[in-house]
Amino acid sequence: MDIKEKAKLFAIRAHMGQVRKSEPDKPMIMHPIGVGQLLETLGYDDNVVAAGYLHDVVEDTKYTIEDIEKEFDSDIASLVMVASEPDKSLSWEERKKYTIEKTKKLPLRNKLVICADKINNLEDLFLKFEKSGERDFSAFKRGEEQQTWYYTSIYESLITGEDKELPIFVRLKDILDKVFYKKEDLFLRDNIFVDNEAYYAKLKQLHAMKIELQRLKSLCSLPKPFVIEFSGTPRTGKTTTINNLYDFFKKGGFKVGLIEEFTTSKYYKENLKDKFDQMSLGDGNIAIIDEVYKQLQESLESDKDIILIDRSINDRQIWNYRRYVRGDMPEEQYLDARDKYQAISNELIDFLLITYADPMVSLRRDYISSLALEKRNFLNQENIEEYNNCLNDLQGLFSESVDSMLLLDTSNIGLNNVSIEATSQILPVMRKRYIKAFEQKYDLKK
Repeated sequence: MDIKEKAKLFAIRAHMGQVRKSEPDKPMIMHPIGVGQLLETLGYDDNVVAAGYLHDVVEDTKYTIEDIEKEFDSDIASLVMVASEPDKSLSWEERKKYTIEKTKKLPLRNKLVICADKINNLEDLFLKFEKSGERDFSAFKRGEEQQTWYYTSIYESLITGEDKELPIFVRLKDILDKVFYKKEDLFLRDNIFVDNEAYYAKLKQLHAMKIELQRLKSLCSLPKPFVIEFSGTPRTGKTTTINNLYDFFKKGGFKVGLIEEFTTSKYYKENLKDKFDQMSLGDGNIAIIDEVYKQLQESLESDKDIILIDRSINDRQIWNYRRYVRGDMPEEQYLDARDKYQAISNELIDFLLITYADPMVSLRRDYISSLALEKRNFLNQENIEEYNNCLNDLQGLFSESVDSMLLLDTSNIGLNNVSIEATSQILPVMRKRYIKAFEQKYDLKK
């Protein structure tokens, strides 16, 4: 085991049971691991990285600096020591003034650990502000004015006698300006969203939630891709939301897979439709189930982080129920198919989004968005009402088939806002999954 891994495991044991003060659902150890990883990413030596993992051990656990020196060495102990505050019996102001003055005289390697610590804390704080839309310093012992003084002073101490253009110092200055001096992208604010401030605020919130997922992903991957299934009637925002989410996550650095609707796919039409059309309704339905399951399994074996599925497992539950209600499917066949679909959904689907709308709203949207005035073959009031009624009957089944779902009435929502609402519901579920995966990876739930 190398020194970095040894330090990480030591820190995990030392901080066992502790949580982040500002976000109690996150284990405390996420912060030291983030600090160590930042130092390693920037290419600093193994002892500096190890000290990043260990930098809060003396300050926040039962272990002493002597324990660190005994377990590691004097170099790592000295790096940890200067990242720890003096006697906590002193007032907040006295401790901070001492740290500010001491930091000016430190060697660069010591400054690096302190700098990475501040970066990680401020980046987390900034994301918290962006997600909530509020500049809340209530988790700190002092308010915004004092925190601005302290972090600005620490930055000045860190660059004293150093090259302030070092990437680690540039990164600290950037997040410092965002948190305390409200630096933002003026081009977006003053040109792109100048007449739509409320919409821009929502997008910034979602962007911060996505950045947080990126940070969590850097700490731990999910055991399988996060699978989102989409269903819904036409002109309710489903396709727009799929496209927007694909773009949203892909631009955020996530590997995203997209599975098109199976029974309208080119693969189905060219390879399976004729064969399935010759089967009985029950046999054909089971064959489709098997193909959809196979398709999902193959996608889960890929390197994707997220998989978006257009009309899959639970969507077929709606269509089967419609056949059953119409009398086109015997009860035994329906129940067998329902149970099989539910088992697959429980195994593979993480989030289910179903959009629907008042039938007349969907029809108006369709005609207004199209040049054609001819009567639609499928999109008619009767079909949409039948779908909505079935959807209402199956809500209990869906709640048992997936851990998380959103049934979204889009009758009075603009289609772009459908994407906003869906994304704002999906991201917290993904956040919980990443935190759970992190806790399992390091066996933190003891």
